[in-house]
Amino acid sequence: MKHILSLSLLLCFLLSPLTAGAAVWTDAMGRRVEIPDHPRRIVSLVPAVTEILFALKLDDQIVGVTRFCDWPPAALAKPKVGGYSNPNLEAVLLRQPDLVFISADSASPALLTRMEGLGLTVYVVYPRGIKQTITMIRNIGRVTGAASRGEQLAGKLATTVARVEKAVAGLPRPRVLFCVMTRPLTVAGPGTLVGDLIEAAGGENVVAAGVSRYPTWGSEALLLADPDLIVVSPHPGTPNPADLFSTWPELTAVKTGRVVSVNPDWVHRPGPRLGLGLTALAAAFHHLNPASLRVEERP
Repeated sequence: MKHILSLSLLLCFLLSPLTAGAAVWTDAMGRRVEIPDHPRRIVSLVPAVTEILFALKLDDQIVGVTRFCDWPPAALAKPKVGGYSNPNLEAVLLRQPDLVFISADSASPALLTRMEGLGLTVYVVYPRGIKQTITMIRNIGRVTGAASRGEQLAGKLATTVARVEKAVAGLPRPRVLFCVMTRPLTVAGPGTLVGDLIEAAGGENVVAAGVSRYPTWGSEALLLADPDLIVVSPHPGTPNPADLFSTWPELTAVKTGRVVSVNPDWVHRPGPRLGLGLTALAAAFHHLNPASLRVEERP
């Protein structure tokens, strides 16, 4: 009860009616959300959105982020409001946001309902593939009053995707396994952002569609699939997942030295750096120069 009263008091003191112009937008869940024309105090509970906001040069409007928002480096200096699935709502309210971003992938419906009940203006994103990421970047630009920069950022990623798809068109498609984690061995299937990247980069995902988009595999499934190439994305401070596969020297990818590593944030975060992940995968699949596939920054 004390906790509820505390939140209620914060709500009374900190949230105020809109004083500037506002517009109604539809978020990724089909919700209609009234957002000030130029939000001045934004809380991001999505690391990828935090990257997008910085790329849109909205640094000064970002007043709170999660403890996982670590890119760009300036994000580390922003006030922390907890995790993306379990934020400290008192900390969120104390930041007096006029816009909060959450992701349907990580935030529960119960959390959204609670935030709505506190009067917070919440915009939900849900990027499950490359196209949805491009759309999300464009939409974030629009709802934050940075439409032109959003179009430019989304266009850069779209151009990178088109450039990669053209470069790999007609090339043999290696059979690829993307390892998400090793204990247990968890792999990325179709219908995932990584699955989309594999296809766009000119590979064939060896994981079949199933009940889970991220199934767990045992030795039998791995040896039966016998991929041409295995992609791992090691996280700092954790054992190198490539070491796991060295215990199966009979695998084609191991025998040919085609167990490759990519920066996990380049392929798991649907943000501005997704183009880096895509070009890195295309380069690994087809021995291309990744620099030749990237789009230069406009001045």
